[in-house]
Amino acid sequence: MGAGFKLEAARQGYASIATIKPVPQSRSLTKKGQSFHNGGFAPLFFATETALLKTAAVKITLDEPRKKILDTIACLKSYGTSRVHLIHIRTKSRYIYMEKAEAMLGEIAAEATAMGFETEFHIRTGHAPSMFVDTALDLGADYLCLHWRPKGLLRQALLGSIDSDILRISNLPVFIHKPRLFGSAAQLDRVLYATDFTSTDAAAMPYLVDSRFKAKTLILLNVRDRAPDPVTDTALRESVLGNLQYLADQCRHAYDQVEIIQSIGMVRREITRQAKAVNADLLVVGRSEKPDAVARFIGSTAEILPHKTRCSVFIIPSICSLDASPDKQDKERCPS
Repeated sequence: MGAGFKLEAARQGYASIATIKPVPQSRSLTKKGQSFHNGGFAPLFFATETALLKTAAVKITLDEPRKKILDTIACLKSYGTSRVHLIHIRTKSRYIYMEKAEAMLGEIAAEATAMGFETEFHIRTGHAPSMFVDTALDLGADYLCLHWRPKGLLRQALLGSIDSDILRISNLPVFIHKPRLFGSAAQLDRVLYATDFTSTDAAAMPYLVDSRFKAKTLILLNVRDRAPDPVTDTALRESVLGNLQYLADQCRHAYDQVEIIQSIGMVRREITRQAKAVNADLLVVGRSEKPDAVARFIGSTAEILPHKTRCSVFIIPSICSLDASPDKQDKERCPS
């Protein structure tokens, strides 16, 4: 696949798409007492021969329109997925609901098979979020797939949300599908990846460098605070540019073009704004396993973004990183 960098000038005050220049390999960015070096991630980003997203676990509820479910399943072709597990969690024990679930899942499975997927369906009973995640792990799923059903943040805080609970407890990547009004549901055009140059890159980058992750354009975004003085801000901007260039170099074999964007402002707001500005089909973000006090109270950036963005979202927990410590190599760890 041909590769190149689309370089634009964006003059929006606090956001810019910078021109890429050669950067020495020793360039580093210091953030919260840690240094990110351009050469530091090289062993982690090699493309793997094994499909990272081969098997998907799709959550099915009986009140969802079948067309929306099938549109969601069709999108999975863009990720190199070949096997789909349809999972329905029963909250009502009456036999009539079991018959209805079996009939609906059987019909969806038949149509998914006609699309070219190996398809199975499963019906379980229990607490919906935890049972769905546990079933997906038992079946060897590589990631979870949800058709997003919007719910206000206030209502979610008061009543809770099954999908939000799945995002919070899952150690598997989660794909949240939001259908677009126009364009093919099964084809990705523009993917936006929001990076902060921390451990979440080690989890997310192996997916982005995989050529089976089919998209035309990858946009790498970094959002940061403004430095206290112009000299420091200039140095920080150059360091961010170098690190974005390094990530772009790792990915360009898999895309027609790669763009890089630097932005200054509130992280959640800027990611949402940039996703809309670049007309992203998919937003990819990492989820830290060490949230700060604010994140514990209102939710992490990754958990809130599905409520704020108009595009689909792919959330990859940092526990999925290939350098996870040995004590994390159990069944709850993301499959490699």
